[in-house]
Amino acid sequence: MGDLAATAVLMMLPRRARTPVAVLVDGAVPSSLRLDVFGGRDLFVRMRRGQGAHGVSEPFREQSRDDFPVESDPAVVVAFDRYAQARFACSASVFGASDVVVFVPLDGNGEAPDRISIPIPSLDRPSWHRFELVSRTRMECRYRVAAPYDAVPSGGSHALSAR
Repeated sequence: MGDLAATAVLMMLPRRARTPVAVLVDGAVPSSLRLDVFGGRDLFVRMRRGQGAHGVSEPFREQSRDDFPVESDPAVVVAFDRYAQARFACSASVFGASDVVVFVPLDGNGEAPDRISIPIPSLDRPSWHRFELVSRTRMECRYRVAAPYDAVPSGGSHALSAR
């Protein structure tokens, strides 16, 4: 696929899972999303209003489908034909938890990005953690830190959390 510069990290903790889930997006922060993975159709709603800020992870809370109007379709649908499940090295430093399931968008050919840049919170200048694809199986992709001289991501990433 090439490179992906994520514009937002959507963080959520599904009620039926112990592992936090993150979705990387490369556009505007949606108001809601639906996880159509693992045989479920879980709905999540953004907890904050307004535009996203560079590097600030966006918390989403699980919403009952009964409480969400049927005409309000989710802005993002995370399904296996559009997203790949991935694991990242140093995920605690980047996502705030040591074991996070991350969904990365696929390209038109169904390929995962070779390199991913994830935003770091910054008030003075935008910056990113950079990762590269190490392996891809049918079940998941694995990414490692791209710069060999920077084994552990740094630069304010501890401010990210899985709320």
